[in-house]
Amino acid sequence: MIDRSTTPPQQPTSKPELPPLPLKNRSFLFFLATQALGAFNDNVFKQLVLLLAVGYLVADVEFQALIQFLFAVPFIIFSGLAGDLADRYSKGKLMILCKIAEIFIALLGVGAFLLATNNIAQSSSAAPLYLWLLAIVAFILGSQSAFFGPAKYGGLPELVNPTDLGPATGLTQMTTFFAIIFGVALAGLLADLFADKLYIAGLIIVAIAITGTLTSLGIEKCPPTAPEQRISSRSFFSMIPTLTNIFKNDSLMFIIMIAYSWFWFVGGIVLTAINSFGRFQLGLNNFDTSLLVAVTSIGIAVGSAVVGRMSKGKIRIRLIVPGMILLTVCLLSFFVIPVHSPTQAELDLLNTLKNVSQENLLSSTIIPEAGQNIRIAAFVSLFLLGTASGFFSVPLLTFIQARPPAHDKGKVFAAVNWLNWIFIVASAIVYGIGISLSQNQAHYLLGFLGVFNAIAGLLLLPGIFRIIRQERPSIVLIEPENKTTET
Repeated sequence: MIDRSTTPPQQPTSKPELPPLPLKNRSFLFFLATQALGAFNDNVFKQLVLLLAVGYLVADVEFQALIQFLFAVPFIIFSGLAGDLADRYSKGKLMILCKIAEIFIALLGVGAFLLATNNIAQSSSAAPLYLWLLAIVAFILGSQSAFFGPAKYGGLPELVNPTDLGPATGLTQMTTFFAIIFGVALAGLLADLFADKLYIAGLIIVAIAITGTLTSLGIEKCPPTAPEQRISSRSFFSMIPTLTNIFKNDSLMFIIMIAYSWFWFVGGIVLTAINSFGRFQLGLNNFDTSLLVAVTSIGIAVGSAVVGRMSKGKIRIRLIVPGMILLTVCLLSFFVIPVHSPTQAELDLLNTLKNVSQENLLSSTIIPEAGQNIRIAAFVSLFLLGTASGFFSVPLLTFIQARPPAHDKGKVFAAVNWLNWIFIVASAIVYGIGISLSQNQAHYLLGFLGVFNAIAGLLLLPGIFRIIRQERPSIVLIEPENKTTET
């Protein structure tokens, strides 16, 4: 990050004109396909494991929280090294290597799913061996994603024209969340169709990884932006000086990074809580519960697409205000949705049905299915929650992508990833504690999250707009109440 107290504003570097978005820029299309397939596969695997983990406990904490924790921890451990590698080597080549690694990780998952096939149903709430093995695979998959992230987000500005960065970010965000939509929906379908043959689901995950590897071959292999970057043990902690420098010299960037990380904290809790909410409080099967996650992701994709379309080469930072307000209202709405309150005895009975082909038929006799109006209210609230999240996150992410100079983008994105995943790890811990304190009543957890979201908005947003009014950065569209002025 540039020391803004001593260095004059960076002048734009000359860059050959790239093909326009979206159809004529083939490298960007391959990039979109690769990152979408990666997000799709991550969510098929993770949602499938989370659905299997619902109801099981480890140290009196729901096993879902451990899965989320293990998937997130590698981002904290490896983000610094990943950022240095993204600057030192071609980001396009790094993406290919990450996709090849994904194939082998998926094969490990097949082995764990084979053990699930032979698992004997039990009434205990203790997690079986195959879930522990899947948790280890989740950790390895999180490690792969940690190395893919800086290459992905740092490589996007190399593939498009500067004026196309806003729309490109919107398209990337939109396709990512469409991938999440279909990924979680497919996971629910696979959990229901192959409850007693989960290795088939594992083979499908392998096939998706192979397809994503093939599309990565079409991404342009741009030269490294900092070939002189040294890789050493210090690389694991390289994000610390980057964050310290940003904190000291660019307070606007730092606050926006915190706000963007808060988005991931909220998302980490919401997307995990939905599984408990759907299965234990609405009485839905695995597929319909996954549709709750999917409809949230549809909302995020819609919000992201609208914001990307509205950008037109500038960042409309004021859109984060209605996004934050609507997000808070949607979370608070869960306080008033009348749903079932599950008992531990009901959860233990549900555990006996795991990996049984008749699970959906039998589980409906344990948890009563919510009425149609209640289900509709839940789906609408989650769709609007997702839309609000798109409005809130895209302007923040676009600012983070546009702000750093080219030679620092890899390390800045590593720092951003590291900060994001600290918040996601925190979300896993808060979810585990919160769902236990609420006695598996996820709607209360979501409602209280709305209270804390309102507090976060009051703490973060005034500082962002105060600095923007003072600094008036050229990449931000300044919108006074009565007229629009571009600086």
